[in-house]
Amino acid sequence: MDLNPQWITLISASTAMIASIAGPFVNTRIAKFEFKTNVLSVNRQKWIDTMRDLVASLNSQLLIAAALRQTMNEPSGILIARDPELSRRVENLLRTVSKIELMLNPLKQDHQQLNVLMKEAIDHLRSPLLEDRVEDRIEVISHDIIQVLQGILKREWARVKRGE
Repeated sequence: MDLNPQWITLISASTAMIASIAGPFVNTRIAKFEFKTNVLSVNRQKWIDTMRDLVASLNSQLLIAAALRQTMNEPSGILIARDPELSRRVENLLRTVSKIELMLNPLKQDHQQLNVLMKEAIDHLRSPLLEDRVEDRIEVISHDIIQVLQGILKREWARVKRGE
């Protein structure tokens, strides 16, 4: 079979033209994927790590504050104002709650649920002492916070693995 040199030249030129057009397109797709993998996944992983640390800190602060609150014999505001250590702990607790709130997406149901649980814990710490032990109720809320967060972290980790 004898091929015309013009056909060979046309095929070669067409192949080069297709490669020059497709090359940048492929490179752009690869760059987008690498961006998602490197930037978005790293940021999501940082969010997961920070959220885990903050909620762990929140739970420990809630449990300590509940234990201190359980021993109070006078109104909480007066006692907190008089005791610098307790005042510092309450301040740290409220700062942690604020940081977590800022990291939550108010449109997601489990994020809303986590926020409600945090506010419920704060309300229990502020409430007058009742026959129910505040410490027991805070422990239940703390457990619920952990369960909600585990669901959030599982979903976010799945997104990291997918490169989103």
